[in-house]
Amino acid sequence: MKVALQFHGSRREIYAMAWEWSRELGILLTEERFAPTYQVKLVGGVHGSGTPPECEDNVRRISLTPSPADLNAASALDYLKRNPDSLFITIGGQSDAILRESVLSAMTDEVTLAAVWKKLRERARKTMLKGAWVENTMSGARSRAANHYYTTEAKCLADAGVTLMGGTDWIKYQLD
Repeated sequence: MKVALQFHGSRREIYAMAWEWSRELGILLTEERFAPTYQVKLVGGVHGSGTPPECEDNVRRISLTPSPADLNAASALDYLKRNPDSLFITIGGQSDAILRESVLSAMTDEVTLAAVWKKLRERARKTMLKGAWVENTMSGARSRAANHYYTTEAKCLADAGVTLMGGTDWIKYQLD
């Protein structure tokens, strides 16, 4: 079973959402840094304080990982292979000018875990707004993406002039 959701959200919002899920479900929260060298570490979400730590700029992916988590990975792909039933959230880059799209994804054959990941995706969707215009920045072509999800903070950033981009500079979003 696969679960996926592409959306725009601030790094702070995404990290806080995953932190809350980790604490609520008693599932480990990990964070990964891809550069300059790959690093993965546990975050104290399960037993830590009620306030999530800051999501540092170099954190590229976070995951809810069923115990036991195998942190002996040499790369992001290696981590995925060692922890295949995890729920991953690839966090889009964020600056004062640009907010990139984020992706929540999971793939598992465990029926119970699949149901948990689906519920979390649905919970995330229910807290978000949806609807946008998508523009190919190279051709200028535009199309409607009625089911593009975004958080309230992403909407505030867009209203303040931050450009919402896809994973590359070829795709630009204009929210409803």
